Amino acid sequence: MEARQPSDEPVGFMDVVKLMWNRRSSRHLAFASGLTAFGAYSVLNWMASFMLRSHEISTGELGTWLAMIFGVGGAIGILLVTRFADKLAQHDKRWYVWIAAIASFLAVPTSVGIFTSDTATMALLFLVIPGALMTVFVPVGVAVIHSLVGLRMRATGSAILYLVINIVGLGGGPWSVGLLSDYLTPSLGTDSLGQAMLILIPIAFLWSGVHFVLAGRDLRADMERAPD
Repeated sequence: MEARQPSDEPVGFMDVVKLMWNRRSSRHLAFASGLTAFGAYSVLNWMASFMLRSHEISTGELGTWLAMIFGVGGAIGILLVTRFADKLAQHDKRWYVWIAAIASFLAVPTSVGIFTSDTATMALLFLVIPGALMTVFVPVGVAVIHSLVGLRMRATGSAILYLVINIVGLGGGPWSVGLLSDYLTPSLGTDSLGQAMLILIPIAFLWSGVHFVLAGRDLRADMERAPD
């Protein structure tokens, strides 16, 4: 149970936007979450097409691999990592964004491995780590936002974070990969999709990790200024 009780006074949407914008940690967190979603949604939307174009693998075998990696692996990853983050955050709340940063940085070399592997098996094995970790940022981000905006603004703060995630990630990620793939098709042919993913996805994960680290610099001070 929360020790504090929210008042009945409503809080406007733009008031929450202004509060989050005025906190450097929440700005970095939102940008980092959007960039992680950019990479994650790109992988989720284009991975099957990449594997079928670039590697000799049947749709049945590929479906089994992706279900295990994204479904089972992703669920286990979120469960274990968020519990670990909760335990560490009892001593220092910055561990929430540090854990998200570590997950993003780990996704960089493994993403490169996916799109440069010579065999389907190696590409799918490289996918295991980002497949398990690339959605960890969602519960971690929501937990941090709740600590930054106060009790009366939590629902709206979470909605704003999800809005950024969907605009930058879902709206920008798969579209950008497809656009770059089309641009590269005349010169690379069927390899254009893999090259587009190799260019965009590791950069998105690396960039997001940097912003998660930057969010941690001001997180303590911003949490102390959180309204009731």
